[in-house]
Amino acid sequence: MSNATLQWLDLTTSDRDKIRRVLDLFNEQGTVDELGLGSLRDTISNALFPGTSVLHTRLRYGLFIPWIYQEFETWKSGWDWAHSAREAEIALIGALANSDDTDGVIGISAGASLARLASNAYWAFLVHLGLFVPARPQSWYHANLDALIRQRSHAPKADDPGVVWTQEPTWHPRLPGPPDDFPDSADFALTFYEADFLQDRILDRCKGSLFAHLAQVGSTQLADELWEEPAALQAPEAVSGVVELARRFSLHAEGAPLLYNLMLAEARQALQPSEGDEERIETYRSELAEWAEREAEEVPFNTDELWALLAKHGARLREPQRRFMEGWANAVREHGAAAVANRDDLRRLIRRREIQLKGPRARLTNQGRLLDWSGRTGTGRMRFRWPNVRQLLIDLHTGLAA
Repeated sequence: MSNATLQWLDLTTSDRDKIRRVLDLFNEQGTVDELGLGSLRDTISNALFPGTSVLHTRLRYGLFIPWIYQEFETWKSGWDWAHSAREAEIALIGALANSDDTDGVIGISAGASLARLASNAYWAFLVHLGLFVPARPQSWYHANLDALIRQRSHAPKADDPGVVWTQEPTWHPRLPGPPDDFPDSADFALTFYEADFLQDRILDRCKGSLFAHLAQVGSTQLADELWEEPAALQAPEAVSGVVELARRFSLHAEGAPLLYNLMLAEARQALQPSEGDEERIETYRSELAEWAEREAEEVPFNTDELWALLAKHGARLREPQRRFMEGWANAVREHGAAAVANRDDLRRLIRRREIQLKGPRARLTNQGRLLDWSGRTGTGRMRFRWPNVRQLLIDLHTGLAA
């Protein structure tokens, strides 16, 4: 089966920005959204770490990008700014690749063929932290940069390099300036002043979140798992409560995709027997049993707490999604997690949910799609962007200790 492709068909750059943000939601490791739980995961992620993305690798990108555009603002109008930005960012890849720390260099493998530039991946972060003052999409900036430069040419000059052409700066007025050798040379090590500035931005624009709490009290030694990080567990109750909800939801929901994969393996084995699917059936039954042991040690999952978080953050809860999660939680509570693998009512729930989401392309009803199944999809615990945010925080606290 050939790989799926995506083409831009007569879309504006603003439309493309929106679609890319949607596509970002599919990038979180271990959480292919086969059962429509992604929006619940993302609401919790946004509550914990506002402004962040699974595409974020290192914190200093939050300065590289403004520095590139501040340089553009010193040019005359008339450039193809999207093209110029691309050239500058491709050059940045080369500079970072020559540094001593290349972990997290966006595009280090793709080089000039990189499809998604770091600036696009980080733009919402720049807006959320108030670094890009107009708080508009990157496409808007490219479309209006000529006009802004012309306005600047008729306005009194400002002494501060972050202040340009109007009463309102484009970039945060206290944004640290670039090193003298930037962009010819670049690395991910934040200076103390840079880290102090970014910490201030996070504390100001992400108040009441775990991101702000860990920016203030975290360290360079952070646990691999969010719910094992002592500083997260010791956060104020309003914050640590979201961490606990994330941990509990991640464990509780883990059983659903395991049952879904077991059903797929059984269905394909019945249709076209193979040793591979026979082994998969045993594997998924074993993984479900392990999950059931961990789930049985917990108090029953309370969906009301999840719905309350969604309501607090203005997130939409679709009725089929609510019915699915409540049906799953109620059945696990009533019959016990150990019974999940063999419960007909839960199997009907999974089957109905896949058909709701995929219609005639549901694998449990479409033999062609069932035969094309890879053997595992959408399993693993949700991690709520922690691997990415953990690295951002390590960069921050390493800089603060410099």
